Order: sequence, then C-alpha cells, then structure tokens
Amino acid sequence: MGLESREFVHVDHMPYFAAAAKMFHCQILVRKTGHWSLSWVGRCGYTGKRADMKGKTSDQNVGQYLSAGLVCSPELRPNAFTPERLASAREEWAHSKHLVTVPDARGFSDDRPARGCRTPYILQTNPDHKHYGCVALTDMGLLTPRYVHGDYDLYAIVPEGSAHLATNTPITESHLGSTMKPSGMGLEEQLKLQVKNLEGPLSFRVANYINVKIAGSSPDLLGSLMVNHGEQVNLGPKGIKDEPVLAFLSKKVDGEWTRVLNTLQEQVLFFRRKEFS
Repeated sequence: MGLESREFVHVDHMPYFAAAAKMFHCQILVRKTGHWSLSWVGRCGYTGKRADMKGKTSDQNVGQYLSAGLVCSPELRPNAFTPERLASAREEWAHSKHLVTVPDARGFSDDRPARGCRTPYILQTNPDHKHYGCVALTDMGLLTPRYVHGDYDLYAIVPEGSAHLATNTPITESHLGSTMKPSGMGLEEQLKLQVKNLEGPLSFRVANYINVKIAGSSPDLLGSLMVNHGEQVNLGPKGIKDEPVLAFLSKKVDGEWTRVLNTLQEQVLFFRRKEFS
C-alpha cells in the first residue's frame, strides 16, 4: 500500500477497515482525511469530529500555534486556513457556531472539565495556548476537553454483487448530537443540538466494528470514535462527489485489497468490472 493511502486512514487502522470489508462482504470507500488530522489520531486529549460539528479543520500552522488538522474558528484564526479554503470554512462555521461556547480570553484548562459550559463544544480563546482558536469537545462541560480532529468520513458501502455506488437500498433517518442536556435548556435549544443522519443497511455494523477495533488499541476510549455517521452517498445525487476515495475490498482485485480511486469516473469504471457483477 503506497503512501497515498495514508492520507485517508491511519496506518494502524487500515487492518480494521480491511477486516470489516471481508466480514460484511462489502467494499468500503473512505474520503480523504488528510495527514494533518491523522497526525492527532490516537493521542490522549483529542477526538474525531462528530456529525454535529460542521466546522472545518485548519490546514496550516502559523507561528507558535498548532492548529493544522484540528477544527478551528475562521473568525478567531482566519490565518489558520489557506485563502482558497477560508470562504468555505466561514460558511461551515456558521452552521456550527451555536454549538460552541466562547469563553473569555482566559480560555479553558485542558486537564479539567469546563464547568458551566452549556454546549457540546468550547473554543480555546487563550492566545498563549498552542491550540488557540481550536475547538474541543466537552459535552456540556461534563468531559475533560478533547480537541477535535477530522474523523473517518465514509463515502459509500457497496455490498458484494452490486456494481453501483448508490444501490437503492433502504436508508434509515436518525438524529445525532449530544445526549447531555443541561437543566433548564428549552426544547428549541435542544433541537439545535441535533443533526440528521442517513444510514444504509450496513452503516451501523461497519462503523461499530471499526470503532470497537480502534478502541482496543486506543489510550482514550472517547478518541476511538472515528466513524460517526452514515455514508456520503446516502444524501442522494448531491452526495456523489468527484473526489478521491480509498476503497477497501472484500476480495482481491488485480492482487490488491485496496485501491485509491482518484475521480468519480474511476469509481464508476472500477465498479463496472466483472469482479463486482
């Protein structure tokens, strides 16, 4: 497996995806995670991005601040994003900022719960902190903060015998988000904490298998939750993207168990092969 594959899944976790593809008789396609986010995976005090957090991960470190690969506020730290990503980072931040408590300039401590936080996340506002401008999961201040890095974003789960990314299988709608609600929080506020999740028939089993395997090798149980929502293609036509994905295969193709598919055309042509008919 070439170095390019390591932009998608941490090298330690690749065997878990491969085993899941064989066990559930499917092809698992994963979107690009990026080496910066993967550099934080498995460290205590860090965790994968949940479905309710739409904020973008930073793509560059600036000066003393280490933000690359972590969800970062483009309002507080616009220079943490390259110019071509800044506009989309601001747009996505607007969808999630209601989930993020912004403390005063003292920020918060990394080694104790942020008591009084009424949202799932909190922003590090201490300008002397190495993660200044980054977001941490606290779940209403009940958890010791974990800075949020990119998770594994499943693109598609293609069952054996299917030559199509969108298999017309039943999609189940659920809602994800914090289950910890402070007393006194009204219904309207509670609803803002939830986001829609669309799962295919294998979504839960594949995600649960991989997360349990990661948990067995992780020093931080919370940080081992790396597959947190359904597949991208469950969104329908708008979910089909012309982007690179890493495919974990249920059987060898050309002597390989994995294949990087760089474009949508490559994806379509690959699954038209006789091995998938």
